[in-house]
Amino acid sequence: MNVSRHRLLLAVASVVLVAMGLAALVAANVLGGERVAEHGLVAAHAAPRNDTGPAGQFHRFRLGSVGGKRLEPNRDDFAARTNADGPLLLFLPATRAKPADYQRFLGAALQDGYHVLGLDYWNLGQTLSGTCQADPHCYGAVQRNRFDGSRPSAVSDVTPAGSIVSRFRDAIAYLDDHDPRGGWGRFLQGDTAIAWQDIVVAGHSQGGGEAAYISHIRSVRGAVMFSSPVESLGSAHAAWMDHPGKTPVARLYAIDDVRDEFGPRIRGSWKVLGLDGPTGPFRTDTTPPVAGADPHAILTDIDVGGPAQAHSRIIDDSTPLGRDQTPRMLPLWQWLLHRFPADRA
Repeated sequence: MNVSRHRLLLAVASVVLVAMGLAALVAANVLGGERVAEHGLVAAHAAPRNDTGPAGQFHRFRLGSVGGKRLEPNRDDFAARTNADGPLLLFLPATRAKPADYQRFLGAALQDGYHVLGLDYWNLGQTLSGTCQADPHCYGAVQRNRFDGSRPSAVSDVTPAGSIVSRFRDAIAYLDDHDPRGGWGRFLQGDTAIAWQDIVVAGHSQGGGEAAYISHIRSVRGAVMFSSPVESLGSAHAAWMDHPGKTPVARLYAIDDVRDEFGPRIRGSWKVLGLDGPTGPFRTDTTPPVAGADPHAILTDIDVGGPAQAHSRIIDDSTPLGRDQTPRMLPLWQWLLHRFPADRA
């Protein structure tokens, strides 16, 4: 009888302990959700796997929603930093691509001392070049809408909450909260202003065109355009290119491969922007320009496949590798990343 009572007491105690543990776990999740909610983020998607933050390794997270509105697309953002003092590289993917497709290049920027943020944004549907074709005013209207949610139209109806600006602010707030010693907060001035002077904007294809547009309307530390902008067609080109931008041409760089199927449209955009200089783009395999040279448009000529592949393989993770398994494009990536020292901010 005493043995049975003892077993019963042990069973009851086990149930109580399990219930207490579940209650503690629920309480922790609620508190975590409240903390994330301070920035309008969804804890279920944004909870960090490493509480020490993204120091020296890539940290994947999703914003989930902003201001109670579900984001679309809603794919993983990538962030990392090696120290608290480096400038920020903001990278925007190509049409229908995602930050996860560019980890080799983002890793190169990380090793160079940058804070790195590969940001998801509205890049679904038809390409910008396919949408606008020869309509010069279409490009800027679509790019502005994706930038801050203004100028909605039948071809681009991104809300302010889903814009690049809004996503950037909330990503920085999230990173500053989860990596408080990482220096992320200095890329925001107050609650809303973005410290563009400390940010290098970069992107691939449509993302590179968006980076170019951002550098036109904001004074950024610099801009790097991969296989972009694809914003000319014959004699027509994006109208915003006709006027000097907030960021001088001296801080703009572009790179493409000679086989790119969109090459004529890209090089037409470079010419309008004044990137190719008096002698045209710098031609190379993967060898960077010599010391002292500073070309702002570069054409590579390596075996990256056919014209469609050439549009992507100079920058995404399908890029050709050398015998040591490092990207063959790495020397050119590093040369471009080194164009923005502190005294040029």
